[in-house]
Amino acid sequence: MRYAVPPEQVSRVAIGAALLGLVFAWGGSWPIMKTIVGELPIYTFRMITAWGGGVCMLLVAFWSGNRLTLHRHDVGATMLCGFFTITAWLYFTALALTLLPAGRAAVLAYTMPLWSALAGTWLLQEPLTRRRAVSLGFGLLAVLVLAGDDLGRLDAAPFGVLAILAAAASWGLGTVIQKRTPWNTPLFTVAAWQLLFGGVPLAVLAFILDEDPYADFTLKGALGMTYVVLVATVIGYWLWFRVIQMVPAGIAALSVLPVPLIGLSLSTIFLDERLGWPDLAALICMTIALAIILPLPRFRRR
Repeated sequence: MRYAVPPEQVSRVAIGAALLGLVFAWGGSWPIMKTIVGELPIYTFRMITAWGGGVCMLLVAFWSGNRLTLHRHDVGATMLCGFFTITAWLYFTALALTLLPAGRAAVLAYTMPLWSALAGTWLLQEPLTRRRAVSLGFGLLAVLVLAGDDLGRLDAAPFGVLAILAAAASWGLGTVIQKRTPWNTPLFTVAAWQLLFGGVPLAVLAFILDEDPYADFTLKGALGMTYVVLVATVIGYWLWFRVIQMVPAGIAALSVLPVPLIGLSLSTIFLDERLGWPDLAALICMTIALAIILPLPRFRRR
């Protein structure tokens, strides 16, 4: 891949800081989102996330000197990807957080690369290799551990598992569609417009279904909303694109490995969520699955 900065000129401190910031920006959002869904209706919450993040990202693109408009050939693909990676992802994750503990939702959400592998086999005719099959097996084991634990409680949690898996599958499918699209617009600008387009259905549903959406909205919720929009969305995307400019894609992909752990740990600390053996077992299985499925960097012997 091409680097915006030559690899030999990128300091390890800069790379480490970007990776650490990315992990905490995304991992730290799960307990915060759990708090927000207790104060805002789902559609209003996610409309603000999408449109707020999209507008702010376009401002960042303008400040960075990037193109702000989409190439005409990219509009349709941007809307399609936006539906899967924004509309469906934002809705189903918020729905899941009303039914599941935040830490558990974070672990299951990161089955995304596994769903991408399945979608790639289906849409791109990519072979289902032994490596992918083993990774999918560990991911399925993580899902079964958590789903089985939730079924034993006989409450709404199994529907939460289905919701977060729907979110992960939507993101995985959208990622494959994005991968097969020859973009003519800078990807940061594409991501901003995906947020804006993806927020439209959420805004329509918020207008129709959410009555007096801000009745229970507090300063704590507003601060959390600010974090989700500015830190998890805008800064998270910016850091991600910085990371893939500074290091090979294989190393960048490994940055998602600690995110479920951070989400699970912070939810246990700040939300007093119970951390049991199913959560730890599922986290281990998911870490193994991601480590297998994500592209690993190859190091040369000297």
